[in-house]
Amino acid sequence: MSIEAGARPADVHAGPAGGGHVAAQVGQASQAGQATVELAAVLPLLFGLVLLVVQAGLVVRDQVLVVHAAREAARVAAIEGDRAAAFAAARSATGLDRDRLAVEVRWSSNQVTASVRFRSLVVVPLLRRTLPAVPLSAAVTMHDEAAG
Repeated sequence: MSIEAGARPADVHAGPAGGGHVAAQVGQASQAGQATVELAAVLPLLFGLVLLVVQAGLVVRDQVLVVHAAREAARVAAIEGDRAAAFAAARSATGLDRDRLAVEVRWSSNQVTASVRFRSLVVVPLLRRTLPAVPLSAAVTMHDEAAG
């Protein structure tokens, strides 16, 4: 058996008995096993990253709804001049949990400002224990139409 210069052990064939082929198959199985172990090590991290992205999307959605609630409260307060109507408008404008939604309306000269605060809870099961609720807020100021 002669070995050519630059040949790797997996490239060596031991003749008709095929002993070199067995060595090549063992090397390939070893590489496949290594790839499986690497995948098993990285897969939980990838799964956690996907869960974080989903939770971040839910928090962004809640922030958009908080801004919408503040805008609606300011609009109703500016048109009607009624604090209770502004609170009701903010609470009914979105599907946010009313128990975690705080609305404040202030008038100053010819402007009305509606501020909304909301605690966005972590809803992804595996992240719920590790991440705290995210405080969100928005404030919108409009010209007070009711004041004239």
